[in-house]
Amino acid sequence: MIQLVRLRSCSLVFHSLLVTTTLAGGAEIPIPICGDSRLAFTLFAAEPDIVTPVGVAVDRNGRVFVVESHTHFPKPDYPGPKTDRVKIFDDRNGDGKPETISVFAEGFRHAMNLAFSRDGKLYLVYRNGVLILHDQDGDGVCDSRTTVLKMETPGDYPHNGLGGIAFSADGWLYIGMGENLGERYTLQGSDGSSHRGGGEGGNVFRCRPDGSQLQWIATGFWNAFALQFNRAGHLFCVDNDPDSRPPCRLIDVVEHGDYGYKFRYGRNGLHPFTAWNGGLPGTLPMVAGTGEAPSGILDCDRARLPSDYQSALLITSWGDHAIERYRPAPFGASLRADREVLIRGDEWFRPVGIASGPEGIIYITDWVDRDYSVHRKGRIWRLAVKTGASARIASADSKKVQPSAARGRMQHLLRIDSLRKYPELLDAIGEDDPFIQSAAISVLAQPVFRERVIEEIENKDSKIRLGALLALRRAHYEAPAPILSKLLADPNEHVRLMALVWAGEEKLTALADRLNAALSAGPVSPELFRTYSTTAELLAKAKPSSGDPLTSHSAAGNKALQTLVMTMAVKRNDAAAIALLSQSEATLQLRLEAVRALAESPTDKANPVLLKTALETRNPAVLRAEAVLALASQPADVLTKLIVLLDDSDATLQVETSRAFRQAVSEARIRTALEKKYQTVHADPLRASLTEQLEFALHPAGTESTGRLIRPASEDEWRKALSIEGHPDSGRRLFFHPVVGCARCHRIEDRGGSIGPDLSTVARSADREKLMQSILRPSREIAPQSVQHIVETREQSYSGLLGGQGADGSITLITAEGKGVLIPGEAIVSRRSSTVSLMPEGLEKAMTVQDFRDLLAFMSSLK
Repeated sequence: MIQLVRLRSCSLVFHSLLVTTTLAGGAEIPIPICGDSRLAFTLFAAEPDIVTPVGVAVDRNGRVFVVESHTHFPKPDYPGPKTDRVKIFDDRNGDGKPETISVFAEGFRHAMNLAFSRDGKLYLVYRNGVLILHDQDGDGVCDSRTTVLKMETPGDYPHNGLGGIAFSADGWLYIGMGENLGERYTLQGSDGSSHRGGGEGGNVFRCRPDGSQLQWIATGFWNAFALQFNRAGHLFCVDNDPDSRPPCRLIDVVEHGDYGYKFRYGRNGLHPFTAWNGGLPGTLPMVAGTGEAPSGILDCDRARLPSDYQSALLITSWGDHAIERYRPAPFGASLRADREVLIRGDEWFRPVGIASGPEGIIYITDWVDRDYSVHRKGRIWRLAVKTGASARIASADSKKVQPSAARGRMQHLLRIDSLRKYPELLDAIGEDDPFIQSAAISVLAQPVFRERVIEEIENKDSKIRLGALLALRRAHYEAPAPILSKLLADPNEHVRLMALVWAGEEKLTALADRLNAALSAGPVSPELFRTYSTTAELLAKAKPSSGDPLTSHSAAGNKALQTLVMTMAVKRNDAAAIALLSQSEATLQLRLEAVRALAESPTDKANPVLLKTALETRNPAVLRAEAVLALASQPADVLTKLIVLLDDSDATLQVETSRAFRQAVSEARIRTALEKKYQTVHADPLRASLTEQLEFALHPAGTESTGRLIRPASEDEWRKALSIEGHPDSGRRLFFHPVVGCARCHRIEDRGGSIGPDLSTVARSADREKLMQSILRPSREIAPQSVQHIVETREQSYSGLLGGQGADGSITLITAEGKGVLIPGEAIVSRRSSTVSLMPEGLEKAMTVQDFRDLLAFMSSLK
């Protein structure tokens, strides 16, 4: 059910010669490099004529309309204007430069996108609504406005409300909406039709061009910021990724589609009740993974381009400084594509909007700076075919492309509304194509099929049982507990998993004593266990158990039920974790959970059981090593009790103990033990990893006496040293080790700090080279959400990540300690963005070379 995301190198040729163009003020602008020699990429306009541009649209006369943002996080000293504007750039003689530049309309707040309807009306999308901007006398100035849609919500973050806009061939207006920070909202059409929600993630809606007949279409997005139809009728969306669930997505939007993301379960998108690429039954996969922060999308058939661009898409990648090309190909009822980079710029190339005009020329807006605040810089670029190159506008002389047979079947299923076609729907939910399944499930959720669907819970085919469960869940069936009680013991793992999800979503506390069946009815994958644990915790919080959590259900004599209760308890308090760790009959997985819970908040009460766990040779080595890690931050008098492990028969324990002793090496007994061990192994080439660890403990990198350590002295030397693969298990322990401190800021597996981004799936968007660079040179490329802001008041200076900005000018900063500080607007004297990352330089100095290899191996496994 999961579609793989394929990324491949582009066959286009990029030349390294840097070309620049000069602004009127003398500043030079590097021109991004186009990999297709048939195309010319040139500068159309730049500051001061355009600043912080976002959406772009081109009218029938070739005039370029651009949203110029002035309200997107303005700093206190920003000179204005105070509202957003729409400007017109008119290249009347076709020389690639505008002869006239004028303001068409102004007075907007958080304006995002523009689009012309099929009858030539200009639509503007702003965060909380959609307007038609009229120029009835044709003088180039907006003289009236019509409200099409309006959204009422407390949400006020600039670019996660309404954003995407597109018109279908049959005349509907489609609108994309972001996650709105989970705030409640009401989107209302011009005729009173409305949709309410909050917390479910982003959505796509449609209405008539006048704002009537508002309808919900699809959900499960992070931020559906740009939409586009192609000639085959596919509605494409580029979706930004949650904080920690790369890559960003190119999505084929279908009716009633669920694309998996739900804001109510956290920004990072890693909650087991969410999915990002069809990972949960009933959710839909992406067409392709895109570059970072995709912001605009163009159907190449709307532009004058060479024939090999037919049916392709161009996407702007704000974070990767690129314009990408995708060639979607049929894949069942949907599509899939590979990512190719067509145009690549430097760090000052931040493309956002993209649109083409009647002559087929493409225009791209460029935010320029990585700073989210409006900043007085901006560009508009022009992409056109060079003179003499063969090209055409496909949409002008081509018929509509017919959908594939599978696509046609999906569309047919969505139109079924009669019990006579019930067998056809039943066949469809048994198929492997997730888009066919989704169509059938959404139709089976209708009331007319309710009784028949309930009967399918007893079907011998597990796919039918799963489909019935998903249809009832989608229909918000009002009495699910009896059905879920049965399905929690289903032999099929997917059925059990979705039964757990539904029970947790609805907090069905009546099922708390029944969750054990999900672990005993069949094989238990890591995904099922994590979902089970999450549901158990949600139900425990909704209805706390009474008495001792480890014994209150002992009379039941059911080991699986004991596992449930213990899992709830371990997540709630250290006493339960200590008790669980003391039970040798508990599963290894649960004992590891207990050790890791104790490592997060070490206490003196936990030390005896952790020491016993580490020293007991009958315990698995992985459990003993985790116990040593959990003790690493304890005082020297505790650590000295681990000295015996330097001679343990397991090499992993020797290395882990040596690492734990780094912070207590000044203690005479520990230093003597390390020196003694070093003398016995330093000449043994088979013990090189232990030798390095011992010498590093005795002579840390950066000290005057570095012993015999030979450390890489340059980036190239590190790259060569790190070409040897490491050990992921050791790297995991290093990530959470206090001597390195990664987990003080970052989270993995629901553990660690929350100052930096969650890294649970970091390898989906970063290869070994990028991971290495982020550690050696953390300030080289800083994501906008990770930029450190420095705010000065008359009394003191504050620094941290931007947590929010109020309409009154107040700023909330998240400090390095993870605390939020609200600074009133009237108290702020100055504010600036730092070019230095919160992630400190020199992290490699806290690691041996083998440590670094192991850490890279672990992080490379996080997909």
